[in-house]
Parts: sequence; C-alpha cells; structure tokens
Amino acid sequence: MGEAYHGARRSRPAEELKTVAMAKGRTLYISTTDMRAQNGMAQGQQQLLEALVAVHGESVDLLSLGAFPSVARKWLRNVGLQVRVLDGSYPLLACVNCIAWYGGGVVVCNKLRWMKRFYFPVATPLPQSWIDLYDRIVAYYVWPYHLLRLDRAGGKVVVDTGDIMADRHERIGVRRWISLRAGDEKAVLTSEARCLAVSRDDADEFERLYATRPRVISFVPPEHKQLLEVASVPAPACVGFMGAPSYVNEEIVRLLARPEFLNALRAAGFELAVAGGICATIDPSVSAALRAGGARILGRVRSTADYYRQIRATVNPVGPSTGVKIKSVETLVAGKVLITTRWGADATLAAAFPDQVAYVDWPIDPTTLADVCIRAVRAPITGARAAAETYIQNASRTLQEMIAQ
Repeated sequence: MGEAYHGARRSRPAEELKTVAMAKGRTLYISTTDMRAQNGMAQGQQQLLEALVAVHGESVDLLSLGAFPSVARKWLRNVGLQVRVLDGSYPLLACVNCIAWYGGGVVVCNKLRWMKRFYFPVATPLPQSWIDLYDRIVAYYVWPYHLLRLDRAGGKVVVDTGDIMADRHERIGVRRWISLRAGDEKAVLTSEARCLAVSRDDADEFERLYATRPRVISFVPPEHKQLLEVASVPAPACVGFMGAPSYVNEEIVRLLARPEFLNALRAAGFELAVAGGICATIDPSVSAALRAGGARILGRVRSTADYYRQIRATVNPVGPSTGVKIKSVETLVAGKVLITTRWGADATLAAAFPDQVAYVDWPIDPTTLADVCIRAVRAPITGARAAAETYIQNASRTLQEMIAQ
C-alpha cells in the first residue's frame, strides 16, 4: 500500500506483536494536546494511542503536557482507552511549563511577531529514574524531545513529528504559523530516536532538509467503521466542503463562493454544501454569495458520517502545506470522490484509492475547479469500500509494527 511497506517483512499476527512488545516492559506516551478540542491533533493522537494499547495492552502510561491530568482522564474515557495517566508533582510541573511556554510562543511568534521561531527556554527534564523504568518512550510531536531532554533516552524514544516543520512558512510560502527552529528540528531527526512522519510529502521534505527519511504513518480516522458504512450507501448529487474556523478555510470558502464556480456546478445539476465550524465565521457577504449561487450552509453537523452521507464528493483545494489532510482521508474512506491539489493527497493516497482522487492545479481557477468537480463526480467508482478496508488494515498493521520494534 504505502511506501512504509516497501521491502518490509511479512506482517506478523497481532498476538505475536503484542507478545513481543509486552516482553519489553512498560511504555510512556507523552501528549502535547489540550484534549478539549476535537481537531486533527486529537484524531492523530487517538490513532497512535489505539495502536499502542493494541500492542502493549495495559502497560501504557500517559504523561500529559497539554492538559491537566483530570482533563486527560476525561478524554481517555470518552474515546474508550484504558491508559494510566501519571499524576504528582513532576507531571504537574512539566504540564504547567509546557502550557505556559507553548501558549506564550503562539503569542510572541504569531500574534506579536516578536520572535520568528519558537522554542522552550526552560526545560523540565524527565527524571532519570523514569527513563530507566520505561522500555520505550513515545512522544507526540517534537516538542517533548527538547522540553523533557529525551536525548538522554537514546534509542528508546519514538517521535511522531506531527505537522509542524521548521520555517515552513518561509520555504513554501504559506501564511506565517508557529515554527520550530531548524536546529532543534534537525537535532531530533538526526538523533538516535526513531522518528515517524505523518505523510509521504513530509518524509520527502525531511529527507531533503536533513538527509534522513523517517517512516510514514498512514492516517486512519477514528470513525473509520462508520465511514465504511457510508461507502456502501448511494449519495446525492452534492459536492461538499467541511472545515473548522481558520484563515485557510475562510479563503477556501471565498473561492467556492465565486459565481463562476457555483453557476457551473448548478448548470451541471450539482449542489454545493458547506459544513463545520467555519460556517459560523464566514463573512456575511460570502454567506450571501453562497446562498445566491444555490449552495447550502449546513453549519455544524451531528457526526462526520452524517455529513458524508449527504455528499458525493469533497472539494479540498489546499495550497502548499505540510501534514496529513484529515478531510481528504475521511472522504476516501467514506467512498467519496476527492477533488484536491497535490498537497491534499500524496502519491500514497492516490495509489490506495485509484478511482477516487482528482487533482486540480495550484493556484486554483474557479472555472477549472468546477470542470474538474463535474468530471470527477460523473465518473464511476468501483471497489471503494474494498479499497478503504485494505488501506485501514495495512495502515494499522504498519503502525503497530513500528511501535512494537
């Protein structure tokens, strides 16, 4: 399926993986999410934790740096994961330090522009006794590596690099966002730690920057079982866009509100539906243009699966960026057509879902986008559910093998 399988050994059964992993002792998982928002970070964390629990059973402990222990426990209960959350003076100190400096970094880097690059000036080193206690330490995002001085743990450490890269706004022309210092990022990628990239494009970029290529995690949506059921249901003639409030999504909605896009879609007998938290922040003039062009503004939907039942295709015209595109993967697993740029679906996704991805060039021309949407939606899709099941099975197996090593 993906490049992580190239040259790989025969997949081992789940019980064999678990037996090997359990013999190695306890695992410490370090979280940097606030665990209150249902965003991409939360979904990626859930996938990683589910894999850890599947392999390591009850031997997984969680050190929460982005949320206090009570919030972390509530989130774990909500997603149904049996993981022990660490409590006490050190976890509290490390959490307060991370929240303070990460939040401060967002303000001074993004809002006030006092600094160009973000870093943690005060470290809270993981106690050496803890390093000795755990046989593996899994860090979600690269922040904990420097904040907790995980370099002292050597090859015990696994780092999920997430979607934040050093100086990406300068390299690929995206809107300024919180950024690592390149030296800090390089120190992680070239260390003894085993690093994981969240997309093939990100792995390519790491290789170009630091001459080292991490293995790739293929994202699997937490609601994949419900999305698979949607893949078997006939869909109405509707193209959809769903997104959270953000500058990027506001720009996409402005593009979709252009009359040349909406008029061409309507003339072909298709409807546009816009959903998600972005609906609450759309400029009134853009909302008026959408409605005038026949689009429906759905607002927040009850569930992801309910949204995908209402559409036949997703338009996701993202510009230069890093990280996994969650809506792209959800669309494909739900058996829908994905209309996107090369940044919205890398070669691995296109190969896994050969009948479901249609590309449009960047920058986006609304008339061309409409033409691509119309042709893609009219084209037949064969074996969508089978493709999704194979993708999920292979992605889950690959991740479990990575963390069982």
